[in-house]
Amino acid sequence: MGMIEDEIARLMQKCISCGKCTPYCPSHKYGGVDPHEIMIGGEDDVSKCILCGTCSQVCRRSDPFTVMRDLKALANNLHVSDAYKQTGLAMPQADHPSRTELEYEWNGDDTYIMPGCVVKCKAPYLEYAALTAVKTVGKTCSELKDSGCCMRPPQFREMAGTDRHDAVVKMVANAQGKELITLCGGCTDALVSEGQKTTNMIEFLYNNIDKLPKFDRKFKVALEPGCSCMPLKKNMIAIVEALGCEFVDNGMGCCGKDTELAETMMADREKECGNGCMIIVACPKCFTKYDAQTDGMPVLFLSELVAWAAGHTETFKYHNIPIEPDKEEFYKPRFEGFIPKESKGMRW
Repeated sequence: MGMIEDEIARLMQKCISCGKCTPYCPSHKYGGVDPHEIMIGGEDDVSKCILCGTCSQVCRRSDPFTVMRDLKALANNLHVSDAYKQTGLAMPQADHPSRTELEYEWNGDDTYIMPGCVVKCKAPYLEYAALTAVKTVGKTCSELKDSGCCMRPPQFREMAGTDRHDAVVKMVANAQGKELITLCGGCTDALVSEGQKTTNMIEFLYNNIDKLPKFDRKFKVALEPGCSCMPLKKNMIAIVEALGCEFVDNGMGCCGKDTELAETMMADREKECGNGCMIIVACPKCFTKYDAQTDGMPVLFLSELVAWAAGHTETFKYHNIPIEPDKEEFYKPRFEGFIPKESKGMRW
């Protein structure tokens, strides 16, 4: 057996077959993988696993999320990508006009931002919004030097755990002990699991809630924190309300990422958010999914909402779904009637 196979066997042996992971798995609720069956060897197809990590958040004995990543790596013959070897990021960086059009005025070292691979490679303008939000609450900010991947994706499972740990520790050390803000909940979880101190953007804004700007009008918003940030949903609600928005108390769930379940899951997410005029997200992957929806609702990343309240809308032009705050129609909820609240497969 190889290193990955040994890890799978060890973690499966620790499973006490309580089955607690199954009802909380968003994939299972949509006919996908059953993490309990995977852990006891009853199933081995992980193609519909979303890799949200919820299974390990509720498990007190083992680590089914790591088993899922290991099995994904083996099933898909995943290896450390050339992109990572060249740039330190898990995927290639797409060409994007915001890279040259937006001027990043990094202004100090109160905090450092770790954008994460999805932001850096697919939606770089979200880092600009994060910088603006940090400055809005009176903190100085710089991008983390040599900021790269958090090592969470399954392509890194072939590496020894000590090598992954060392890569994370080396990167975080560039924050020089100052507050490190992560824009991705997966990055937050990955760094914390390696014993590193970090603050998710939701936590940062909540900790500075008394310094947030406020809109001069009230409008209704739906929230989708994303799987990794779901434990912070109450903080996220408090933030949008402090900005002057009305939270519509929608159900929340998983976007499905890149699995075959995503289309159905995203249709449910859009429906449950219908009482709002826009969706506010805190997960970069979720952001890319919502902003790519045909006839989808407008979506903003949480830091974009804060930046907007402070008068900054520079990132809006890069959205696929138009953000048009100058049009009154923009503030009209998608649906005025009652929407049943059912969040499938989420713990919180």
